[in-house]
Amino acid sequence: MIDEFYMRLALGEAWKYQLLTYPNPAVGAALLDRYGRLIAVAAHEKAGEPHAEINAFCDAFCAICPDEAKIARLRELNASEDIHNFLRKYHDGLFSGCALFVTLEPCASGGKTPACAPLIADLGVRRVVIGCDDPNPKMSGGGEYLRDRGVAVTRGVCEKECAVLLEPFKRWLRRPFILFKWAQRLNGAIDDGKISCDLALDETHRLRSVCDLLVVGGATVRADRPILDARRVNARAPDVQIVSSQSDFDKTIPLFGVPNRSVSIAPKLEVDSGFIFVEGGLGLLNYLADRIDWLLCYESLALSGGSRSIGFDRRLELLHSGYIGDNIKIWSSIAR
Repeated sequence: MIDEFYMRLALGEAWKYQLLTYPNPAVGAALLDRYGRLIAVAAHEKAGEPHAEINAFCDAFCAICPDEAKIARLRELNASEDIHNFLRKYHDGLFSGCALFVTLEPCASGGKTPACAPLIADLGVRRVVIGCDDPNPKMSGGGEYLRDRGVAVTRGVCEKECAVLLEPFKRWLRRPFILFKWAQRLNGAIDDGKISCDLALDETHRLRSVCDLLVVGGATVRADRPILDARRVNARAPDVQIVSSQSDFDKTIPLFGVPNRSVSIAPKLEVDSGFIFVEGGLGLLNYLADRIDWLLCYESLALSGGSRSIGFDRRLELLHSGYIGDNIKIWSSIAR
């Protein structure tokens, strides 16, 4: 039960960054010191940046290292390779005897960032607890690497929960992953002014900035005249496909005026790979119902205002829920 407790801490942190790490998987990690005290809980936050294990080591180093100058030097580093090198050189045995809990097997091979398994072994970690094995053959093998170097390895802790967390990654390795997102109040209303809190709006813009294609319905474009960019996080605007049987649109609608983006109009959604982010209403939801992988709802706790609801006549299965600001964040899938 103790292993499950710490693995669920790692899971909870990883869900905060689900899909924001595209094309990498969402991964969480928890680190205990040699006395069994929790010293860090962290996650992989963005592709190309340090993995969950490395963020946990960095947070722990800053919490327990007695040398303020070293802490300041570490905080100045951004590149993963520089952080790996720093930890190797200056760890001074801080992690000797530690136990690391990670939702996904540490990578044995490097890519845009150095491999995690060799660093874990070099830091003197005593035990590594793994939720899921890595499904990517190019990166797998970290568990065996660690065991061969004397690290105790436990696999399959909270494996089902970790597999759910990993599901988008496994899908976009083979085909498109389609996410449908909407916002509603606790009374189900989706209209009549702002619904999402500022943090939820920021996260929506981050999702737009990492997706391969943003999909919206023609009725929504005509009624709302949206811009559909990622200005709240100062990031690139996604390419947009408008699903509509009618191709004539007022080109003064803001989304058409965003530079360096492609806007297409087609009666059908035809994609063969990538992360597809759908923002729309009931018409688009019904049209894509058999192709949608997951749904994401930001729910305000307001009980008043609005008259329209999403009105979707299918049962959903809960995947995960939590809070973002004062909104409830609900991940689900359509029951098949």
